[in-house]
Amino acid sequence: MNPSAVLHVLSPLGGGVDRYVRDIAATVARPQLVWHVGRDAEVLETPGVGRRYLPLDPVRVDAQPELLEQLLRSKGVRLVHLHAVHDAPRERARQMAQRLGVPLMVTLHDVLFLRPDAFDSGAPTADRAWTEKIAPVLSSACAVLAPSRYLARLANDTFPGLDVQVVPNGLETFDENRGRTLLFHDSGKAGCVPGFPRPEFLANKPRRVVAVLGAIGAHKGADLLRQLPAHLEGSGIGVVVIGYLDQQVYPGWNPKPHLYVHGPYHPLQTGQLLRAYGAELVLFPNRVPESFSYSLSEAWAAGVPVVAGAAGAIGERIARHGGGWLLPEGFDAAQVAAQLRRLLGPDGAGEVARVRLGLSQPDTNRVPTLAAMAESLEAYYRRYGREAATPGAMDAASVDALLAPSLDSSLFRQELAFLADLCDQSDSHARRQRDFEAEARRWIGKLEGDVASLQAELKREFDERQRIAVELGLAQTAAGAAIHLPHFVNRVLGRLLRRARS
Repeated sequence: MNPSAVLHVLSPLGGGVDRYVRDIAATVARPQLVWHVGRDAEVLETPGVGRRYLPLDPVRVDAQPELLEQLLRSKGVRLVHLHAVHDAPRERARQMAQRLGVPLMVTLHDVLFLRPDAFDSGAPTADRAWTEKIAPVLSSACAVLAPSRYLARLANDTFPGLDVQVVPNGLETFDENRGRTLLFHDSGKAGCVPGFPRPEFLANKPRRVVAVLGAIGAHKGADLLRQLPAHLEGSGIGVVVIGYLDQQVYPGWNPKPHLYVHGPYHPLQTGQLLRAYGAELVLFPNRVPESFSYSLSEAWAAGVPVVAGAAGAIGERIARHGGGWLLPEGFDAAQVAAQLRRLLGPDGAGEVARVRLGLSQPDTNRVPTLAAMAESLEAYYRRYGREAATPGAMDAASVDALLAPSLDSSLFRQELAFLADLCDQSDSHARRQRDFEAEARRWIGKLEGDVASLQAELKREFDERQRIAVELGLAQTAAGAAIHLPHFVNRVLGRLLRRARS
């Protein structure tokens, strides 16, 4: 008998869930497959070295589910692990677990089990029609996991009688010149990619630097960040987004010198970028409660204190482990700025130094390790994953019957729409720049012409004054000489001069 394979089922949107699954695939020593399930397109991935992707046709899978069942049996799948509660992945996981006759395990990664639009409001409440669709899958699961106590309590309150176990998301770090650098596992390999700050920022670096980590949309406080610079005037404090904003992916000031966007980065670079930018604090301006936050772990692993709201797992972790300061409920940009000014001013120097000293001491409860997470998950897989017989082969024709003739672009439609908006904004910005440049050149040409005309006029005026001065000098000389002429000669010259003028 062989270790059973695990089938991970998730949506194709990436982010923290994708990172979590890839960490599991890289650190849990058993066969694993990843099934990316979208509404109109699906991909079956074999992760690790020799990674392969099989684009599946959802219509063909619906018409012949027994073929996919045979394929998964041939891979030794004896446990299904669901990582998303959206309709498509949830139904696929339930369906395939039933067909294979294997247990279904669920990890709740965020608050989307409350309602499908949970990220659109600051304090999402349960949509009963939505939770009633999810409840049967959770109640039938062999185990339901959550990355934090906060999320586990919320799930327990939403689904009475549900037993939710906590397995924190793990991070692997190592000491490097007394700092810490994140290692992100991909294809079974770990490595460290150097992170470099933007020269544009360093050329105008503020005296004090606060960092924000990640892709910051409305639910993570993008609007507050855009309001913050007005409250930081004269403070010498600048905020650098190591990541990007919902309305700005490209690097640059917005506005200078209080808000700078670094642009997309790899998680491997987090610690090095925090040090390279000289970040003294990391700010979490989240509007929607976080379920765990890799970014919080990364900030603490780099030894940088944090400032955040009290809601969700971030507030819970700070309250339990220290490592930062909590903002008041319903905080706004003015309150954030006031806290940053205090902590980075003379009165807060001692507090910040004490917190930094505490973060310099490793604490696996504060920053859970990837090894601990992998060990916990492997215990669940051993407990519920049945031993698999030697995997059998599946004929190529049967596999081909499931494959999509082409990869449906709906997998990337959201990203393409976002990029199209960015391109449109970029084109509009470029057009405005071109219009401004053309108008500036017209004004420059006009000003150059006016200056040339003025210079010519001044030269004419100068030449005329010089001519008059010469004539006056000659006249004065002549007048002086005339004094010494005989009287009758002066009278003759006077008559001649009067005739010439008339």
